[in-house]
Parts: sequence; structure tokens; C-alpha cells
Amino acid sequence: MAGREGPVEIGRFTFSQEEIARFARAFDPQPFHVDAAAAASPFGGLVASGWHTACVWMGLFVRANGAVDGLPADHPAVLSPVGVGFGMSDLKWLAPVRAGDTLTFFTEVLEARPSGSRPGWTIFHRRNSARREDGTEVLTFELKHMAPDGPL
Repeated sequence: MAGREGPVEIGRFTFSQEEIARFARAFDPQPFHVDAAAAASPFGGLVASGWHTACVWMGLFVRANGAVDGLPADHPAVLSPVGVGFGMSDLKWLAPVRAGDTLTFFTEVLEARPSGSRPGWTIFHRRNSARREDGTEVLTFELKHMAPDGPL
């Protein structure tokens, strides 16, 4: 089963100072993620946690694949539109994300094959990324997951 050609946009997100600090206080409370006055940091000020950018990617990925028209409410593609993850690899945070940056998030199917153990499901290998408006890639990682057949 062949994958789609090239990266597919799954959404955009603008990082605000408040959102960066809120996420960081809860999950990654390093000074350069929570304090806009962190000028002494390696980044010269407030930057989003890399985990924040990865979490935004996940939220957009699920939402982009959540609309499943014409299937019964108990169909696996409705209950779990993106399926079950096996793990990520090669996670890289390539450039800082600052308040006001709008990122565009992408996914690209590198490989897709029918599951040998679960009929009606496909195993995907994807490359995922995010870019700032100036084209700078700020996040990349690969993901392997199994998803129910449907409009993924």
C-alpha cells in the first residue's frame, strides 16, 4: 500500500506568551519557558518548550483525522481516528519557537501497509514536522502507528 506523495498540512497554531508560559508551568518549568524576562538564557528570552510544539502537532493530527462521515458511531475509525502509536524516533527541535510565531504542521506517509494481525487496520510510518512562517523547520520526528482503515 503506497503512501501519499509529500507532506500534508494538518493545521496551524500561533504561540502566545501566555500559552507558552501556561504549558511550561504545567509540564516543562525551565526559566526560558516560563519567564519572558529570561534574557540571560541561551535563547535571549521566552521560547516554547519543544514538548509544547510536539503536543500541538498531536492535537492537530487527531483533529485533522477525527471527522469520519458515514461510519457508525462505534466504528474504530470514529473511536480512535489515528489509532495506536508504537513510538517516535529522531525527535529534533531545530530552532526556537517564540511568542507570536505561527507554525504550520505537517505529516507525510513514508510507508503504509496492512496489519498482518488486525484486519481492517493499517500500519503507518510517518515523517512529521513544523515550520515557522519564514520557512524555518523547527520540529521533526518520525512516528509509527496503527490506525483503523478509513479516511486517514
